[in-house]
Amino acid sequence: MRNANWKNITTKYKALLGVLLFYIPFHIFLSPTYWDDATFARILGQYQNDLFQYTLDRYLTWSSRITIELALPFLTTWPAFVWKLMDLFMIALLYCDLVWLLEHLFGLREKGMYLLTAVLLCAFPFSIMAQTGWIATTTNYLWVISLGLYAINRMLKAGLLKENVSKGEVLCAALSILYCASFESMAAILLLIETGLLLYCIKNKERCPAIVWICLGLTVIFMIYILGCPGNRLRPVNDAKDWMPEYFELNFLDKLRMGILSSYMHFVSLPSPVFFILNVVIFLSWKGESAGKRVIAAIPVLTDMVWTGWFMVNYLLGWRTFTYQVPAPLPERWTDKLEQGLLLLTVISWFVIVLYTLFHKGRDNQKLPGAVILLLACLPEMAVGLTPTVIASILRTMIYLYMAMILLIVVMIETEKETWAVLAKRFIWVCMGAGVFLNACQIARHILLYG
Repeated sequence: MRNANWKNITTKYKALLGVLLFYIPFHIFLSPTYWDDATFARILGQYQNDLFQYTLDRYLTWSSRITIELALPFLTTWPAFVWKLMDLFMIALLYCDLVWLLEHLFGLREKGMYLLTAVLLCAFPFSIMAQTGWIATTTNYLWVISLGLYAINRMLKAGLLKENVSKGEVLCAALSILYCASFESMAAILLLIETGLLLYCIKNKERCPAIVWICLGLTVIFMIYILGCPGNRLRPVNDAKDWMPEYFELNFLDKLRMGILSSYMHFVSLPSPVFFILNVVIFLSWKGESAGKRVIAAIPVLTDMVWTGWFMVNYLLGWRTFTYQVPAPLPERWTDKLEQGLLLLTVISWFVIVLYTLFHKGRDNQKLPGAVILLLACLPEMAVGLTPTVIASILRTMIYLYMAMILLIVVMIETEKETWAVLAKRFIWVCMGAGVFLNACQIARHILLYG
C-alpha cells in the first residue's frame, strides 16, 4: 500500500512537471505588450504615480476589481519574466486545485487520474487567456480561478472533511480571497460556498472552522464594495455604445439567452476538443444499456458535430466569418430565430443528459459535487450574458466551464473506463492528444499575430 501511494505521489508531480514543460516554451516567446496590457503600462504615468487617485477614479467610473487593478500597472511595467513566472505558478496551482478536488471531493486517487488532468489542462484553449492582452486577461481570469479554488479547497478541507488546516494555509487562503474576491463572479461563487459550509455546520450542530468565518467575512466586505461601486453601474452604459447598441432594448430573458447561446456557440463554432471529449465520454458511459438510452446518450456528441458542421458550411458559403460566432441580440430574420431556438433546445438537452448521466453512472460521493460544480461554473457565463460586453467577454469567461468539464471528464472516465473496449480508450486518448496539438497551434498563432 505504501509503494502504491508513493507511485501515485510521484505520478502526480510528474504530471505537473509535464504541464509546466508544455506551457514554459510559450511563455518564453509570448510578449505581453499590447491592447489592455499597453494601456495599464501607461496608466500610472497619467496619474503621476498617484495610486489613490487612480484607484478612486477606476472605482467611480469603471470597476470594483481593486486588488486586481492595483496589481496590473506594476505587472505591465516590470520586466516581463516576473509576470511569466507568476503565471506559470498559477497554472501549476490550478492543476493542484483540480487534483485536490478529484482526490478529496470525488475520492479518486488512481495514477491515471493525474495524467488525465494534466493532458486535459494542456488541451484547454489557453489562447483565450490573451483576449485583452496576456497580463490583463490572466490576472482577471486564470489567477482569479486558481486562487479562488485554492481558498475553496482549504475551506472544504476544514468545514466538510473536518481536517486540520495550518496557520499558513489560513493565511494563504485569506490572501487568496483578498485578490480573487474583488472579481464579481468569483465573489458570488465564494459567498455561495461559504454560506453553504456555514449552514452545513449549523445543520450538523458543529463548530464552523475559523478559516470559513475569515473567508466569509472578507467576501462579504468585497460584496458590499462591489454592490456599492458607481463604476459597475456606469460601465454598462459606456460598454453598450461600443459592443451592443441594442442592449437597452433587451429584457432579462433576452440577456439570459445571449449568455447561454454565446457560451454554447463558443464550443461548436470553432471545435472545442475538451467539450467534444466530454460528449464522447457521456456516450461511452452508457455502454451496455438499452438502444434507446444509447441513442439519447449520443445526442450531445451528435449535436456538437452537427452544429460545428453547420457553422463550417456558413463559413464556406460566405454567410459568416471563420471565427468565434455570437448570436444576434435581437434576431429579426426567421432563419436566425429558428437557429437560436434550435440552439437553446440543444443546450437544454445537453444539460439534462449530462446531469442524468452523472446521477445514474457516478458514484454516490460524485453526484452532488459534480452537479454543483457544473452549475456554479455556469454563473460567470450567465452574469456576463446580463452585460453589454457578452460578445467581447464571454470567451475568456469560459475558463470556469472548461475547468468544470475537465473535472467531469476525469470523474466519468475513472468511473467507467473498466467497462470500455480498448478501442474506445484509445480514441479518447487520440482526442486528448489532438486537443493538446490544437491548443499549441492556437497559442503559437496568437503569438505570431499579436505577441
